[in-house]
Amino acid sequence: MTRKGSPRRDSGQLTTDHFQPHIYRDAMNAFPSPRSWEFVSRILNSGPDPSAEHELFAGAVGAGPATEFSAFMRTFRDLPNIDAILLNPTQEPVPENAAAQYAVASALARCASDTNFDRICLYLNRLPTEFRVLCVRDATLREPAIRCTAGYVRFAVENHNAIA
Repeated sequence: MTRKGSPRRDSGQLTTDHFQPHIYRDAMNAFPSPRSWEFVSRILNSGPDPSAEHELFAGAVGAGPATEFSAFMRTFRDLPNIDAILLNPTQEPVPENAAAQYAVASALARCASDTNFDRICLYLNRLPTEFRVLCVRDATLREPAIRCTAGYVRFAVENHNAIA
């Protein structure tokens, strides 16, 4: 006979999930540990079908982190090559997605210098104003010498209403 709340089942076996049910429930859920992210890296290196990636990531790090990482990968894959932009700013594609435009503007700001800013401005002229302003502001804060370039002067004259 067993009392109410006894750790015995009908079969008479002692069950540990009666005492600590969270151990089994949590063990079935993936979570984003450094080891799990290393596994995601291995998944990516194996070249899985992009339509199945999210499920593979979720199995490694859990559904929430997998959703965020999948969204990041979609954006990352749409980004143009920053070196290619610097070499050919008028021909490289401009992403349509605002998140990708933000990423490109930020990357260009990081690599901007007084020697390449004129080329960067050629590309920036193809982006929406808010991303042009973001890039120029970040670039000039990092590298004040950019303010002495012809590209910056043209930008400042053409966008005086956005930077005033």
